[in-house]
Amino acid sequence: MDKRVLVTGATGIIGSFLYSYLEEQAITTSISFSQGSIDNNYNKLDLTDIGKIDEFVKNCSKFDTLIFLVGLAHAKGKRKDLAEFRRLNYQTLVNLLSLLKKNNKVPIKIIFASTIAVYGEKYHQSIYGEDSSTKPFSPYAITKLDGEQYLLDKYADKSWILRFAPVYSSDFLLNINRRSRMGGKFYRVGKGDKKLSLCNIENIGVAVEAIIKDKVPTGIYNLSDPKEYTYDELLRWRKANWVLTIPVFAVKLLYYLGKFINSTFLKENTVKLISDNIFPSEKICSHIDLSATINDVQLKHKENS
Repeated sequence: MDKRVLVTGATGIIGSFLYSYLEEQAITTSISFSQGSIDNNYNKLDLTDIGKIDEFVKNCSKFDTLIFLVGLAHAKGKRKDLAEFRRLNYQTLVNLLSLLKKNNKVPIKIIFASTIAVYGEKYHQSIYGEDSSTKPFSPYAITKLDGEQYLLDKYADKSWILRFAPVYSSDFLLNINRRSRMGGKFYRVGKGDKKLSLCNIENIGVAVEAIIKDKVPTGIYNLSDPKEYTYDELLRWRKANWVLTIPVFAVKLLYYLGKFINSTFLKENTVKLISDNIFPSEKICSHIDLSATINDVQLKHKENS
């Protein structure tokens, strides 16, 4: 019998990819706040609206797996935005699962998309494993950690929490561009020898499929490529001919300024450039093989201009 899968946040980058990845392997239903390119089994649904969720849940079949991808994409937010991030990143999860439970339709498996930002990058720490302490800075990361804790408190025996490193694909290079281009120009800090983790979107598909097929036990997992990258390696992959070199001390000054004025934006974006930030996926790789890297991505000509 085919597995029944519900993908929330299905019109986003990861959601659209997973829907296409899974639709031939499972009976896949998608829900999202906005209409995207998905036509089959698509439901436009506001997960902050209890009445609309209740109506959807009462009329849907019970799902084997819930893949929860709802969140404010590509925005970390400011402290003043915390309530809005909590409403969209956390309360939507509570709303949906509460009504599924009320109707005796809680899925057998819950896959929750979280972020490596829950660790809160630290200047004097280079490697972050799943047992590393969490100290999120941004409203996005704070509310993702809230979602994790809710699942651990209520549904630990059926939850898979995936902490994604910055995600990329052939059609989505934002997280690589942020780390290699500024004002349309390529740049590096110092020698560009600091290391970071990224996550090819194909590795997300492999991990989710393995979870659905009972190959991975419940728990918290970093999800990243099987190797880390240097900033200089990203520039070589981008075939950057001319690169602006920014002195390390200048970025350090911005980092300490960010600490002094308590600017999440400055702290998060400068610490990445002056320290190693490695989020190994060894834990999940003890169960499955994640093989995709930047070398498996086709760099389009316009992305190199």
